[in-house]
Amino acid sequence: MSDSSQDDDSDSSLGGVSRWFSDHLEEVGIYLRVTRAQRILRRYFAMNAFDGSMTSLGVVIGALISHISDPGTVIGVILVSGIAMAVSGFSGTYMTESAERSRALNELEDAMLVDLGDTIIGEASRFVSLFAAIVDGSAPFLASVPAVIPFYLSLVGLIPVGFAFMASIGASLATLFLLGVFLGRVSESNIVYSGVKMVVAGVAVALLALLLNSR
Repeated sequence: MSDSSQDDDSDSSLGGVSRWFSDHLEEVGIYLRVTRAQRILRRYFAMNAFDGSMTSLGVVIGALISHISDPGTVIGVILVSGIAMAVSGFSGTYMTESAERSRALNELEDAMLVDLGDTIIGEASRFVSLFAAIVDGSAPFLASVPAVIPFYLSLVGLIPVGFAFMASIGASLATLFLLGVFLGRVSESNIVYSGVKMVVAGVAVALLALLLNSR
């Protein structure tokens, strides 16, 4: 009887968590539809993921050119850069979106001669400001993670550091390609062509770094 009771309690807990996530996801969807924020969130994510991936690629190439062979140092620089961009993106976007959403809400209130602060429109406006900041801040950090993984594997002795550099550059270019595919799907254009354009941009950064170092 006790085992059966524990199983029932576990199922009940899982069901409660599932319902909680389902309710909140539905609420998020409503807020996004009310504010029509899907497009701007996609732009925030794409732009800042691109910045994060390109920055990581630049760090790795710079470390390779400078003959830095300590994987821990490269990891530290990439993570610090990613965190800095995340904090900057979150704070800047939150302040900007809060100001813009507040202005739009005030203009709507003036036109309707009612207070919308406690309505779903007001709640959605406040939520989207925070949600956009989270998307903006997390995108560059998440995009830098693939570049870190090979150096972590090198740090724990699973792969040589020379291979880690090549794998990290490849991971950054792969991230750029997937980002291009994402943008291609959004624009309903050729996803392969869009991905290749992103990779070309990454290669251009690598060549520019090499050119600047040669002088």
